Amino acid sequence: MAIELKSIRPMNVTSIDLLPGPLKDVRTQAIKQLAGLLANMFDSADDSLFELADKSANNADQTMYFDSMREVRINREVIEKQFAKTLRDNFNVFQRNAGGRPEKPAANVEEPDSFSLVKDDELEETVAIRGMISKVHNLFGDALRQLVKRMDVLAPEVTITDESNPIGPVRLSEAFQLACQALSLDIRAKLVVYKLFEKYVLGELEEVYSNANQVLIESGVLPQIKAPQSSRTKHSLTQSQRVEEVSGGHGDIDGGKGWTTEASSGQNDVFSLLRGLLANKSSPPSSPSNYLPVADSGPVLSQTELVGLLSTVQQQSSVATDNLQPMAIDVRQALHQVVDSRGGNVPQAVGRVDDDSINLVSMLFEYILDDHSLPVPMKALLARLQIPMLKVALLDKSFFSRGAHPARKLLNELARAALRWNEPADVSRDALFNKINEVITSVLNEFESNVEIFSPLLADFSQFVEKEKRRSALIEQRTRDAEEGLGKTQRARADVGKLINEKAADKSLPSVVVNLLREGWVNYLFLLYVKEGTEGEAWQAGVQVVDDLIWSVDKDSSFSHRSDLLKMIPSLLQRLREGLNAVSFSKNRMRELFAALESVHMGCLKSPDANLQETEVVAGSVAGVTKDASGSNAEEKIIVETPELEPLDEPITVDAGDAKFADLVDSMAVGAWLEFIGEQGVKSRCKLAAIVRASGKYIFVNRVGIKVAEHTRSSLIEAVREGQINMLDNALLFDRALESVIGHLREMKD
Repeated sequence: MAIELKSIRPMNVTSIDLLPGPLKDVRTQAIKQLAGLLANMFDSADDSLFELADKSANNADQTMYFDSMREVRINREVIEKQFAKTLRDNFNVFQRNAGGRPEKPAANVEEPDSFSLVKDDELEETVAIRGMISKVHNLFGDALRQLVKRMDVLAPEVTITDESNPIGPVRLSEAFQLACQALSLDIRAKLVVYKLFEKYVLGELEEVYSNANQVLIESGVLPQIKAPQSSRTKHSLTQSQRVEEVSGGHGDIDGGKGWTTEASSGQNDVFSLLRGLLANKSSPPSSPSNYLPVADSGPVLSQTELVGLLSTVQQQSSVATDNLQPMAIDVRQALHQVVDSRGGNVPQAVGRVDDDSINLVSMLFEYILDDHSLPVPMKALLARLQIPMLKVALLDKSFFSRGAHPARKLLNELARAALRWNEPADVSRDALFNKINEVITSVLNEFESNVEIFSPLLADFSQFVEKEKRRSALIEQRTRDAEEGLGKTQRARADVGKLINEKAADKSLPSVVVNLLREGWVNYLFLLYVKEGTEGEAWQAGVQVVDDLIWSVDKDSSFSHRSDLLKMIPSLLQRLREGLNAVSFSKNRMRELFAALESVHMGCLKSPDANLQETEVVAGSVAGVTKDASGSNAEEKIIVETPELEPLDEPITVDAGDAKFADLVDSMAVGAWLEFIGEQGVKSRCKLAAIVRASGKYIFVNRVGIKVAEHTRSSLIEAVREGQINMLDNALLFDRALESVIGHLREMKD
């Protein structure tokens, strides 16, 4: 089932001159940016499809991917033009009677047995697009909400929502889906194209939304957003806006409307299609002693009776337990036990549709309990929501299709917070663990059949998380600022040290010169580097002092140019003195070094062979290594020790065998969550808070925002290769679980 594909059609076009000026600027800028992003996507499509063809296990798949690559290439221009046209038409929503969404046609709901492979393909397409939209709201939710509010101020005749935002993820996904009607692709190739759209277009929307907000701010549109409503009379809040205000959530493909039992028949299509796939999965063996049987006809439990029995099971699981090992509930067995305890007062069988709901929710929780992205104690808590979520699914089939459903959003938000949690020594004193436990206990104790109970619980938990997030964001920002400053400092010291070491390379320098450079002049050059950079006159003059100092103690050169040396020495000493004073170098130490330098200069002026210094240092000695008359030396080292850095602007090659690990490290984005596995299997979860370009350091913080680790690209590649890092999937848990269930059922059908 594609996203309202039957209802997508070009809007009635009215005069574009009616569009407010700021929105014209937003439209022009957004269309240009999005066209560039879409072009980047198509530039990468060939490589992606070719790689899949190359890795195909059989000729049929290889041919399919090669044909798809050609199909995409041929239709690229058509898709780009259609996408741009739809984007432009989307802005007609701001003009009266020109931008309302078309009415949805009545859904043609077929019996489960009649669903074809095409229907299955449409289901996968729908789930993929819903997942893309959810991720955009997850990544850029704040910017989107601000943009909707500012656009709404400029729309006197209509109400702008997440759904009708012309450059929101819903409309962008619709525009791309409509444009892709030009393609005739196998569902596997089409899903690859959607993933590329998600990565190269939707995943890069931050700048698009930031620029759009800035255009409106500069035009005086809500520069300081204080309230979502303007003073003029507007339409009443839509259901999606009410949910948004209560939960602080992200909306979904349908704008959050219809999550109650008022869902349209079209919203039940996902459940119906899931049932079609589920028909290929055999039910567990029925046994009077173990399972409540399934019946297609005859006396079966009504929905009210079934929900009542499940409430009994729910109360049993609400009893506090110290067992933090995740356990799934065998629902049909639990139901049998409850029915058996009540004797013959209730029907002894479950209807087929209700049994399908039981199986689907059970499969979703099987995925959740197997998900390595969640800590084990948190999975144990979330597992207790299996029965409440099953009751929601029985009461409201839109639970499977609507990302804004409050029960589904609560599960996602609990899982999102749990993913970032590190198990403490005493979980009973951990604030996040206790809060999640409190919310789940409230659900178990209070939820009977009123789905609206989830909204206040979601709002309360979101408020708790937001408070923690604000506190951790401040600490994290301080951590980033400190690391950025440290990175620049380390880079400056490394560059200064490298410069001095290169200039002193292959030269035998008197210890006094080494000490002057190491103890004092390196600090003066560092000061110039940090304050002025390497382009200023002061820096060039400071580097010239290094050259002049080294030349002045070269006996062969200085003796043959004694007159030049005599003229240079006063100036050289003056420049050295001024630079060392600038870094508050010790006066006493300066006098000692200058006296020793004078002695060296006198020796240079006498003759090349006279007064050979007993103590000479080969390029870069750190400890003043002596060099005897025979020319041998104990050890060669650098003059200035520098930090080992891997600046990101300096390419670092890796072995061919490490290429896949390097690709994984290079794909890490700031904000990604990882699990490090330390000695004796100790695991810790942290977020990539910053990649410091100057030093090449990857900085990781915990949930509180405190730095817990730093790595270079090389050390991360090694850690990935050694299996010491797990990438954690931060996508919405329910959506991931649903995609997994669909994939599993499809494999069984194929």
